[in-house]
Amino acid sequence: MIKQYLENYFSKIKETKKISEQNGVNFLIPLFNSMLITFVISFQLSNAVWYLLDSLQSGIYQPWYMESLWTLSSFSLTIFMSIILFTVQDKIILFFIKLNSYMNKLILQGISKLDMMLWRRYDKQNVVTNFIWKIQERYMSRSKKQRKMISFAFVICLGMYYTLSLIY
Repeated sequence: MIKQYLENYFSKIKETKKISEQNGVNFLIPLFNSMLITFVISFQLSNAVWYLLDSLQSGIYQPWYMESLWTLSSFSLTIFMSIILFTVQDKIILFFIKLNSYMNKLILQGISKLDMMLWRRYDKQNVVTNFIWKIQERYMSRSKKQRKMISFAFVICLGMYYTLSLIY
Protein backbone atom coordinates (compact mmCIF):
# COMPACT_ATOMS: atom_id res chain seq x y z
CA MET A 1 0.00 0.00 0.00
CA ILE A 2 2.77 2.48 0.91
CA LYS A 3 4.83 1.40 -2.08
CA GLN A 4 1.90 2.06 -4.41
CA TYR A 5 1.29 5.46 -2.79
CA LEU A 6 4.95 6.47 -3.20
CA GLU A 7 5.04 5.29 -6.83
CA ASN A 8 1.88 7.27 -7.55
CA TYR A 9 3.29 10.30 -5.74
CA PHE A 10 6.60 10.26 -7.63
CA SER A 11 4.72 9.85 -10.91
CA LYS A 12 2.81 13.04 -10.01
CA ILE A 13 6.13 14.82 -9.43
CA LYS A 14 7.34 13.62 -12.85
CA GLU A 15 4.10 14.94 -14.38
CA THR A 16 4.80 18.35 -12.87
CA LYS A 17 8.15 18.29 -14.66
CA LYS A 18 6.35 17.67 -17.95
CA ILE A 19 3.91 20.49 -17.19
CA SER A 20 6.79 22.86 -16.48
CA GLU A 21 8.35 21.99 -19.84
CA GLN A 22 5.01 22.66 -21.56
CA ASN A 23 4.76 26.07 -19.86
CA GLY A 24 8.35 26.98 -20.70
CA VAL A 25 9.51 27.12 -17.08
CA ASN A 26 12.70 25.59 -15.75
CA PHE A 27 11.59 22.82 -13.38
CA LEU A 28 14.28 23.53 -10.80
CA ILE A 29 12.97 27.02 -9.97
CA PRO A 30 9.45 25.91 -8.88
CA LEU A 31 10.98 22.88 -7.15
CA PHE A 32 13.39 25.10 -5.18
CA ASN A 33 10.62 27.57 -4.32
CA SER A 34 8.27 24.82 -3.18
CA MET A 35 10.96 23.23 -1.02
CA LEU A 36 11.69 26.61 0.55
CA ILE A 37 8.02 27.28 1.24
CA THR A 38 7.67 23.78 2.69
CA PHE A 39 10.61 24.41 5.01
CA VAL A 40 9.25 27.79 6.13
CA ILE A 41 5.77 26.41 6.81
CA SER A 42 7.24 23.46 8.72
CA PHE A 43 9.45 25.78 10.74
CA GLN A 44 6.50 28.02 11.63
CA LEU A 45 4.35 25.03 12.60
CA SER A 46 7.10 23.61 14.80
CA ASN A 47 7.49 27.02 16.47
CA ALA A 48 3.75 27.00 17.13
CA VAL A 49 4.05 23.56 18.73
CA TRP A 50 6.90 24.77 20.94
CA TYR A 51 4.93 27.86 22.02
CA LEU A 52 1.92 25.68 22.76
CA LEU A 53 3.95 23.27 24.86
CA ASP A 54 5.59 26.15 26.69
CA SER A 55 2.22 27.67 27.52
CA LEU A 56 0.94 24.28 28.73
CA GLN A 57 4.00 23.81 30.91
CA SER A 58 3.94 27.28 32.47
CA GLY A 59 1.04 26.41 34.77
CA ILE A 60 1.34 24.86 38.22
CA TYR A 61 0.03 21.49 37.12
CA GLN A 62 2.27 19.63 34.70
CA PRO A 63 1.00 16.36 33.27
CA TRP A 64 3.18 13.28 33.50
CA TYR A 65 3.51 13.05 29.70
CA MET A 66 4.93 16.57 29.24
CA GLU A 67 8.52 15.35 29.02
CA SER A 68 7.54 12.90 26.26
CA LEU A 69 5.79 15.68 24.37
CA TRP A 70 8.90 17.87 24.54
CA THR A 71 11.01 14.99 23.28
CA LEU A 72 8.61 14.38 20.41
CA SER A 73 8.42 18.10 19.61
CA SER A 74 12.15 18.20 18.94
CA PHE A 75 11.36 16.24 15.77
CA SER A 76 8.36 18.37 14.83
CA LEU A 77 10.19 20.17 12.01
CA THR A 78 11.00 16.84 10.37
CA ILE A 79 7.51 15.50 11.00
CA PHE A 80 5.76 18.52 9.51
CA MET A 81 8.13 18.66 6.56
CA SER A 82 7.58 14.96 5.81
CA ILE A 83 3.81 15.35 6.01
CA ILE A 84 3.85 18.30 3.61
CA LEU A 85 6.38 16.69 1.27
CA PHE A 86 4.47 13.44 0.91
CA THR A 87 0.98 14.92 0.62
CA VAL A 88 0.74 18.28 -1.15
CA GLN A 89 4.22 18.99 -2.54
CA ASP A 90 3.14 18.28 -6.11
CA LYS A 91 0.34 20.84 -5.82
CA ILE A 92 2.77 23.42 -4.42
CA ILE A 93 5.12 22.77 -7.34
CA LEU A 94 2.20 23.17 -9.79
CA PHE A 95 1.28 26.47 -8.15
CA PHE A 96 4.82 27.78 -8.58
CA ILE A 97 4.96 26.53 -12.18
CA LYS A 98 1.80 28.47 -13.00
CA LEU A 99 3.07 31.50 -11.07
CA ASN A 100 6.43 31.47 -12.89
CA SER A 101 4.71 31.01 -16.25
CA TYR A 102 2.43 33.96 -15.53
CA MET A 103 5.36 36.10 -14.35
CA ASN A 104 7.34 35.21 -17.50
CA LYS A 105 4.36 36.27 -19.60
CA LEU A 106 4.08 39.59 -17.75
CA ILE A 107 7.81 40.26 -18.06
CA LEU A 108 7.78 39.57 -21.80
CA GLN A 109 4.75 41.84 -22.23
CA GLY A 110 6.52 44.56 -20.24
CA ILE A 111 9.66 44.26 -22.34
CA SER A 112 7.68 44.49 -25.57
CA LYS A 113 5.70 47.51 -24.28
CA LEU A 114 8.92 49.22 -23.22
CA ASP A 115 10.48 48.49 -26.61
CA MET A 116 7.39 49.89 -28.33
CA MET A 117 7.46 53.03 -26.19
CA LEU A 118 11.15 53.60 -26.92
CA TRP A 119 10.54 53.01 -30.61
CA ARG A 120 7.74 55.59 -30.71
CA ARG A 121 9.70 58.16 -28.74
CA TYR A 122 13.25 57.76 -30.09
CA ASP A 123 12.68 55.79 -33.31
CA LYS A 124 15.05 53.02 -32.18
CA GLN A 125 13.98 49.42 -32.52
CA ASN A 126 14.32 46.73 -29.82
CA VAL A 127 16.60 48.63 -27.43
CA VAL A 128 15.74 46.52 -24.38
CA THR A 129 15.62 43.26 -26.31
CA ASN A 130 19.02 43.90 -27.89
CA PHE A 131 20.50 44.76 -24.48
CA ILE A 132 19.19 41.49 -23.01
CA TRP A 133 20.49 39.62 -26.08
CA LYS A 134 23.98 41.12 -25.61
CA ILE A 135 24.06 40.10 -21.94
CA GLN A 136 23.00 36.58 -22.90
CA GLU A 137 25.68 36.45 -25.61
CA ARG A 138 28.35 37.51 -23.10
CA TYR A 139 27.18 34.83 -20.67
CA MET A 140 27.11 32.10 -23.31
CA SER A 141 30.53 33.09 -24.73
CA ARG A 142 32.18 32.21 -21.42
CA SER A 143 33.60 28.77 -20.72
CA LYS A 144 31.41 26.13 -19.13
CA LYS A 145 33.35 26.43 -15.86
CA GLN A 146 32.82 30.20 -15.71
CA ARG A 147 29.10 29.82 -16.46
CA LYS A 148 28.79 27.28 -13.63
CA MET A 149 30.61 29.66 -11.29
CA ILE A 150 28.32 32.55 -12.23
CA SER A 151 25.23 30.36 -11.80
CA PHE A 152 26.50 29.05 -8.47
CA ALA A 153 27.19 32.60 -7.25
CA PHE A 154 23.69 33.62 -8.33
CA VAL A 155 22.15 30.68 -6.45
CA ILE A 156 24.19 31.53 -3.34
CA CYS A 157 23.06 35.17 -3.50
CA LEU A 158 19.46 34.04 -3.94
CA GLY A 159 19.79 31.67 -0.99
CA MET A 160 21.28 34.42 1.17
CA TYR A 161 18.40 36.72 0.19
CA TYR A 162 15.84 34.07 1.13
CA THR A 163 17.64 33.38 4.41
CA LEU A 164 17.76 37.06 5.32
CA SER A 165 14.12 37.55 4.38
CA LEU A 166 13.26 34.56 6.58
CA ILE A 167 15.19 35.99 9.54
CA TYR A 168 13.94 39.56 9.24
